[in-house]
Amino acid sequence: MTIRTRRAAAIVTLALGASITGVSTASAGGGCHGGATEGRGTRIEMLDACFTPTTLFAEPGDTITFVNRDEFAHNVTANGWGNFEDLGEGERYTTSFADEGVYAYACTLHPGMSGSVVIGDADAGADAASVEALPVAAAVPASDDRGWIAAGAAGLLIGAAAGAGIATVRRRSPGA
Repeated sequence: MTIRTRRAAAIVTLALGASITGVSTASAGGGCHGGATEGRGTRIEMLDACFTPTTLFAEPGDTITFVNRDEFAHNVTANGWGNFEDLGEGERYTTSFADEGVYAYACTLHPGMSGSVVIGDADAGADAASVEALPVAAAVPASDDRGWIAAGAAGLLIGAAAGAGIATVRRRSPGA
């Protein structure tokens, strides 16, 4: 087998591998890719590497429960409060907040997985004139789950072209 034939065979193998596995475009970052959610109540679930709801509205003194519904560990880390130990599947962490305000938290195991608990009227002493609000859609780009179709089609085309090229080279080679 000549170097040219080996190279063409390697290209065909890579192209077919890409088309079979459905290589898709990358999604950057960690954490929740579905966008921010809001809810009222006392429960936050960790599911699909996402705190759901992302922002929970509750009243002072309410007991807030974080429940891990993923098959992998998470934690609830914040400044001055939180659970710094890993929570396995089905494990819970509960806390409560006496003072009104916004309490931000994150999972240190999954960058980008973050949320907040808003207690009371959510004023938290912020000057509304100094805060620029952006719509969630502008801050979180939508993902497209159909990228694998284009990648698969491209892989098939590349594989077909490489196969045709190998066939042409073999036909022109003496003794083939």
